[in-house]
Amino acid sequence: MEWIDTVPLPALRVDAQGRVAAANRLAAKLFDRAPAALLTRLAAELRREDPQGTSPAAEIPLADGTLLLFHEGALVSGLQQQVYHLSRLASAGRLVAVVVHEINNALSGIIGYAQYLLAQPLPPDAHRDLARVHEEALRTARVAQNLLRFSRGGRGDRSILRPDDLVARCAELKRRDFALRSIKLEFDVAPDLPPIEGDEALLSQVLINLLTNAQQSISAVRNCGNVSIRARSTRRRVIIEVTDDGPGIPAHLRERVFEPFFTSRHDGSGTGLGLTLCREILRDHSGEIRITRRGPPGATLRLSLPAATAAPPAPLAPPPPRPLPISGKRVVIVEDEPSLREVLTRSFTGHDNHVITFADGEDALPYLLSESVDLVISDMRRPGLDGIRLYEEIARTRPSLLRRILFVTGDALGKETAAFLRRSRTVALRKPLDLDELVRAARAIVEQREQQGELFAPPDAKEADAEGAAAAAVRAATPSVTAAAAGPIVEREREA
Repeated sequence: MEWIDTVPLPALRVDAQGRVAAANRLAAKLFDRAPAALLTRLAAELRREDPQGTSPAAEIPLADGTLLLFHEGALVSGLQQQVYHLSRLASAGRLVAVVVHEINNALSGIIGYAQYLLAQPLPPDAHRDLARVHEEALRTARVAQNLLRFSRGGRGDRSILRPDDLVARCAELKRRDFALRSIKLEFDVAPDLPPIEGDEALLSQVLINLLTNAQQSISAVRNCGNVSIRARSTRRRVIIEVTDDGPGIPAHLRERVFEPFFTSRHDGSGTGLGLTLCREILRDHSGEIRITRRGPPGATLRLSLPAATAAPPAPLAPPPPRPLPISGKRVVIVEDEPSLREVLTRSFTGHDNHVITFADGEDALPYLLSESVDLVISDMRRPGLDGIRLYEEIARTRPSLLRRILFVTGDALGKETAAFLRRSRTVALRKPLDLDELVRAARAIVEQREQQGELFAPPDAKEADAEGAAAAAVRAATPSVTAAAAGPIVEREREA
């Protein structure tokens, strides 16, 4: 390390002709260039090229030239821009959580209706089309879940993956985009690659990002090109390379492209975060990413991941048989989404069940505190009295009902939701719902109550008196509750 790197301010050492002979890292950040790219440049030219018109705060004569010290205000301005970007990303992450929650609510209705209809006798063509709707809705749900996981960070689900399948799926996602831009995609994937262990969504994100960068690099200079994906293995690692025949990456940008917020695109299309996130994802997977060919022509980025020590995934087992429905039970459904409420109702209607639905927790609470209930299915997030607060009210006034609650949620990754579920040990299913999974969970709760009566036994005398008093008060305040619930399906929605 040269002595100039110890200077706590951006510094340039210039010779007698005013050319840069040495630059520290702070100066490189100030002028947005690699240190080597500043050498031999005229300091006056650098200052003119700088859009902020940077001027030295001090000039110190040296034996072989001059030391130029620059004010760090320009660096502070740059940091302010980075903080602004981070703030926007944080806001975007919060917005993503809201949007994904709404998407999951809508998908729950779509998937639920599709499952319900697929179980009915249908013409073959209609059954095939409906199965495709169901499959695409499930794929959309996976995309939404991956988006939510990425927006919140953290370690996702790890599984054993086949690299050739991973490459093929990512290439398929980009194939049409490439075809529209006359970019040819070629494969060179070695047979019998060892499996890798990782988060499929995040590793797919890395490959998609590299393919997108290759496409944009080519499109910046011409209307056609070639991209290749090569996968091979060494003794203990799997190597995946993405190569394009675009303009390449200049030598002085070889490491800078991995810096946060650095982008070589000047049209505002780049965030400067793509390769940074790729590197962090791979590091979290004990892997790495490198530029092995800078061009011109073209560039090659190499991913390296450790081969998995576990065995490759076993062939898919046949799906389990459809669960037997519960029968002869009183089921309360609390859900504000009309389509999902209807799907849930259909799932339990019949078989001598008595199904009562509410759109709001405040309307449901008096009934839950006063009537005999075998199963409560409640959304966790909704306007008014949400699932968590409904649970707390029941815990305060009728705790014997708590073990009969089954939550459904589109916010399983939220910190508050996750903390509540750990604390309460309540069963929760993630939206969009699988109706068979819902019926299995409902049956497990009902059977547990039947087999382990002590868990659901009536409260002791003191609690019974409190429950009785509360129920009497509720009946007195809302005398129509019991009478209105006489039919097989009763729906209560708060009047606008």
